Amino acid sequence: MIRETACVSLVRFDHPPHIKLPTTYSSHDAAEHFRVNIVERGWFRLKYGRREWTLGAGSMFLSRPTEVYGYSHVNYAEPDTCLRVEFYGPLSGELGESVFRLPLVLPTTNRLNFLRLRLGSLLSNAAEMSLDALACEFVDAAANADHDRRRLYRSEQLRWYAERIGTARELMDCDPTAHHSLWHLSSQVGMSVFLFARVFHELVGMPPHKYLVHRRLHRARDLLLVGMPPHKYLVHRRLHRARDLLRSGMPVTDVCYAAGFNNLSHFIRTFHAYFGMLPSKFKASSSAPAARGESLVQ
Repeated sequence: MIRETACVSLVRFDHPPHIKLPTTYSSHDAAEHFRVNIVERGWFRLKYGRREWTLGAGSMFLSRPTEVYGYSHVNYAEPDTCLRVEFYGPLSGELGESVFRLPLVLPTTNRLNFLRLRLGSLLSNAAEMSLDALACEFVDAAANADHDRRRLYRSEQLRWYAERIGTARELMDCDPTAHHSLWHLSSQVGMSVFLFARVFHELVGMPPHKYLVHRRLHRARDLLLVGMPPHKYLVHRRLHRARDLLRSGMPVTDVCYAAGFNNLSHFIRTFHAYFGMLPSKFKASSSAPAARGESLVQ
C-alpha cells in the first residue's frame, strides 16, 4: 500500500523475482471494487471475452466488479509492474454503472499521460496531494478518452507542459481570490496566451477560467464549513502549503514565496507561532508536530 484515503487506495503490484510466470491465460476472480491500472514497466497479456491485448509500459486498463479477465505473460519479456488506483466507499457508489460504459483498455491521450505524470509526482514527493481528486480526474479522462485523441506529445514535451500547467494550477489553488487573468497566468509560466489556453484545456479537461471558478466555489464551501473569515482562512491555507513544501525538501526561502508570503521574517514568525518550531527545524525533522496555533485562524 502506497497511499490510502477513505475512498481511494494506491497500490503497486509486481511479481516476486525468480518465479516462473504462466504464458497461457489464467482467469482471476473479479475485482471487488472498480480499479484503474497503470503499467509502469514490463509486459503482459489481457483477455476479456474474445478480445486480447498486449500491454506494456504506459498502458492503462480498468478492472470492474463482476467481470473476470484472463492474464498471461510474454516469453523472454520483463514481467509487469502496475500501479493500481482502487475506488471504494462512497466514491465507488457514486460511480455506479457508469464504469461499465468506459473502454476496458484506455486509448492513449495527452490528458491521461499528464495524469500519469501527476501520479508519479505523488509517489516521489512528500508533499500532500489529494489522491481522491486525482483519482476522479482519471475517471473523467477515461470517460472522455475517445474524444481527446489529438496528436500525442513527445515525452519531453509533455513533461515541459505538465510542469507549467501544474504551476498555473498551484497559483490558482493557493489563492483563488486573486485576479488570475489568462495573460498573467501564461506569462508566469513562460507560455504564449493561446498555447497556454489550449494546452491547459487539453491536459486539465476544462479551460483556465472554469478551473478558477471551480476553485473559488470550493474555497467558498470550505469557508462556510469552518466558519472563519477569508483572510484568516488564507493564512491557514498558506501555512499548510508551506508545511507540505518543507516536507518535500524545498529551501525555506523558496517555500516562503511559493506559499504566498511576501516577507521572509513574517513567514518565519507566523510559521513558528502556528506549528511550534522554526521552518528550518521543521524541514529537518522527520515528522510534523501537531499545530498549536489554531487560534490564529479561528
